[in-house]
Amino acid sequence: MHYTILNHDRFVEIQLAGQVSPWDILKLIHELYRKDPEKQTPDLWVLDQNLDFSMHSFPPVLKGLLKLTARLAKKGCNSAILSADEFQRAEIDMYCQEAATLPYEVQNFTNRKNALSWLLD
Repeated sequence: MHYTILNHDRFVEIQLAGQVSPWDILKLIHELYRKDPEKQTPDLWVLDQNLDFSMHSFPPVLKGLLKLTARLAKKGCNSAILSADEFQRAEIDMYCQEAATLPYEVQNFTNRKNALSWLLD
């Protein structure tokens, strides 16, 4: 897995590439939550065209997120996912449906401008 975390003025950007396991994602999420335990900063997840992440990984990631977010005192800031193409978007849309149980909204986009507009409004 290769990732980069970029801190912008109003959001955090996480760029992901390569083969990614659910445990890689959970480690990365834990790193973000250590810096922002109340999830007060929106995040944009940018997925590389060649990202290798199984749809079977969604349940353990959501279970880990639910444990982390159970401690939130109030609703956290939203998360946007920028999919590289329509096929990846279809896969991530399934994750977004499952993520409806989180105490913040997760939306999937293929256009960065649209993703940031939704995320920062």
